[in-house]
Amino acid sequence: MKKLLILLSVLYFHLGKSQTIVNTYDLVTPIDSIWSATTELQGTFAAGNGVFTALNSGLGLGRTINDRTEAWFLGGYNYASESGNAIYSTGFTNFRLHYMAKENLQIQLFYQSQFNSALEINSRNLLGLNLARRFKTEEYLYSLTTGVFQEAEIYSDLSEKNLNRANIAASVTTEVSDVDVHLTLYYQPALSVFDDYRMLGELSLQFPISEQLEFEIESALRYDSDPHLNLLPLDFSTVIGMVYSISN
Repeated sequence: MKKLLILLSVLYFHLGKSQTIVNTYDLVTPIDSIWSATTELQGTFAAGNGVFTALNSGLGLGRTINDRTEAWFLGGYNYASESGNAIYSTGFTNFRLHYMAKENLQIQLFYQSQFNSALEINSRNLLGLNLARRFKTEEYLYSLTTGVFQEAEIYSDLSEKNLNRANIAASVTTEVSDVDVHLTLYYQPALSVFDDYRMLGELSLQFPISEQLEFEIESALRYDSDPHLNLLPLDFSTVIGMVYSISN
């Protein structure tokens, strides 16, 4: 089943996109035939004594190559300004190949490029390999991913950081009283210095309004044990909006 998700945001708190780790779970969906497409769009506009504009978007395109292999392109862009002055801008592209080695065991090869002005990152490039497994019970869907990646970052002062990190991610999806609950956790320690690690937790709650319309609350908490350029180690964000689904 192909799914098109359009998120119409009704309220947005700043720091919403101050995340080093990009959560790709929301953009990768099961491919029932040949193609899968998922889009996310959030927007806020306010005018009066001050003008505030925010745009958050995401795109996921997947295609089956054969019975075991999928190719994916993921991307996103986020921007906010107040009275014509930019507050932040972030963006990423992610190219990945998924190979189903055996039932419930997937090998993932990926390359990711991103920037984030809120975190003063001019560029962040990743090349990595993951192993992913999914477990399903009557009430829960679990996803567990482990892997490694090479990370190269250039900051706003043109200083650089290059290292290898481990990647451990877990995702849990369930339904409680018709409310869809989705929790995702990331832990990414440096392989050479375990005191240098990054964490991200995202919790999404979706409340059904009609068959195709849902009210969504999504919160994220990011922690960096060794932030660059004297940035704060902790960021928190909340997005409240509407989710409209179209399937064909």
